[in-house]
Amino acid sequence: MSRPLIISDCDGVLLEFANPFIAYLADQHGLTLKLESFALAGNIRDAAGDAVAPDRFPALLDGFFNTHMPSQQPVAGAVASLAELSKWCDIVVLTNIADHHAVARTAELARLGMPYRVIGNHGPKGAPIKALLGEFQPSAAVFIDDLPPHHGSARKLVPHVHRLHMVAEHELRGLIPDAPDAHARIDDWADALPHIETVLKG
Repeated sequence: MSRPLIISDCDGVLLEFANPFIAYLADQHGLTLKLESFALAGNIRDAAGDAVAPDRFPALLDGFFNTHMPSQQPVAGAVASLAELSKWCDIVVLTNIADHHAVARTAELARLGMPYRVIGNHGPKGAPIKALLGEFQPSAAVFIDDLPPHHGSARKLVPHVHRLHMVAEHELRGLIPDAPDAHARIDDWADALPHIETVLKG
């Protein structure tokens, strides 16, 4: 009999991102990031206070993952919750990260107590979720992500998958709007775990 499947985003759901990225920008580039909105590329400023050109953002992000991925720590409750779920569910981490970082991310998550398969993705997540459903043929599935557009993509292509909107980082909770295409928003793993268990056992 097939097992339930959990497809989870990584940054902001399993691992802290905002504060490690802010520290990297300051330490390595002398840049600041003020979390006034969730448009990260538009909020990075140089020493003079001028906004950094958006076309510099991809290289800054790539540099962070190249050298500072180990500075990311699990969000509260993520490791224990996934460990409990992994006893009876399959777990895949679907993260919008460059392909050449996926291997390092797999090793880093395993080091932190989350030894799950990692899939690097580009753009909307509906299509890769659909592919995973075809591969696993799960009895039920839950998709977890912090960005509303990914829930819209999932609703369009795999509407039967339960969509959980989670913004696990306190610094970002007030900046990311609710996802109208998600079934629920729960920002804390302590509350998310029983919710997921209810959905998958329902």
